[in-house]
Amino acid sequence: MKREHSEDTRRQIVNAALIAITEAGFDGISTRQIAARANVSQGLLTYHFKSKDALWHAAADHMFELANIEFEKALSSAKTKNPRDIQRTLIRQMVYFNAEHPELMHFMIENGKEDTERSRWLVDTHCRPFYEKFTSLMSDIPDIDLPHAFYVLVGASGLIFCAANECRQLTGKDPTSKAAIKRHAEYCANLLIPDEHHS
Repeated sequence: MKREHSEDTRRQIVNAALIAITEAGFDGISTRQIAARANVSQGLLTYHFKSKDALWHAAADHMFELANIEFEKALSSAKTKNPRDIQRTLIRQMVYFNAEHPELMHFMIENGKEDTERSRWLVDTHCRPFYEKFTSLMSDIPDIDLPHAFYVLVGASGLIFCAANECRQLTGKDPTSKAAIKRHAEYCANLLIPDEHHS
């Protein structure tokens, strides 16, 4: 029971750190502020994480672990072996994941601005394996176009949720409603991998 409580506390701290870092950036937040957001003492935070850097790494690991779980779920749930249908399933899943976790895009934008030790670690540890999975599944896209396809997908699947407040102000529509998320998932799938029957 004690171990379970300790894991819950650790997860609570990591979640608080992830949100705080996406809002203020790594340099704009302190461990004391993260502890307050997580509703734990500074001592308890330090017990689990010896430094803000260790906490940043744990937040990145946690976020990509969630993303990879959903990615694998989408692959296993595909009801066909048709590559285009699998691609469309994955695109929809990326939209649903970004709708639930808009902090992913915030985090990636914040950490992709500069060439730092953290950004290189993030690319090597998490982004590159994800990109390699993506490229292996998009075999019908020419190599020269793969970077473009990847970033079109990343932007298309996540920006509307990352900028949800702006979208509401600009369009009068709530992109986080269930209907809007479903429509956006279908729109992105059709945009990037047009349905052969309707193309």
